[in-house]
Amino acid sequence: MLSFSSLVFSWRMRLLRFKNHKFAVILSIVFIVVILLWGPPAYKESWLDPFSTLNVPNRVLHPHAINKLGMINSDDPLHPLYYTNKGIILELMRNLQRATPLSSSEQALLALENQKVKYFTLHREPSKFHVEEDYALQYYSEKGIVHFGQQFFQINEASIYNFTQITNGMTSGWW
Repeated sequence: MLSFSSLVFSWRMRLLRFKNHKFAVILSIVFIVVILLWGPPAYKESWLDPFSTLNVPNRVLHPHAINKLGMINSDDPLHPLYYTNKGIILELMRNLQRATPLSSSEQALLALENQKVKYFTLHREPSKFHVEEDYALQYYSEKGIVHFGQQFFQINEASIYNFTQITNGMTSGWW
């Protein structure tokens, strides 16, 4: 069994090996600190993410950047609602990545004219990576279709479930 003094001595001897390599040790420590400070924001913005959400590159419409949703229902346009649960919003944005673009056919557009529509606003707060911006999204709940950026998309069941969760958990007013 080692005594405390022998343990301290052994660690001092191990540290003496780095005496001649001070520059490399200091450079390694600085590199690790820089990675720890810069890594989480870079991951949050995820510049390396190859996906796109609703045919918009993630560098523009990044899922982590959207932190609030506003909604105006076509049945009651005078009472706006908003939603701020970041976990559900991130889940919705991730599910919208799997939306399938629809061809712009006249029959599909005529069928949507008589449908109830919910007008959503995807809100992006300003950060050091991008400016504050709002994106408009229309959701046709009976057909499972969203209209975003001059294009229609068929969404999956997970996105429909997220929209249901969001509309049930909204708060009256606007942010």
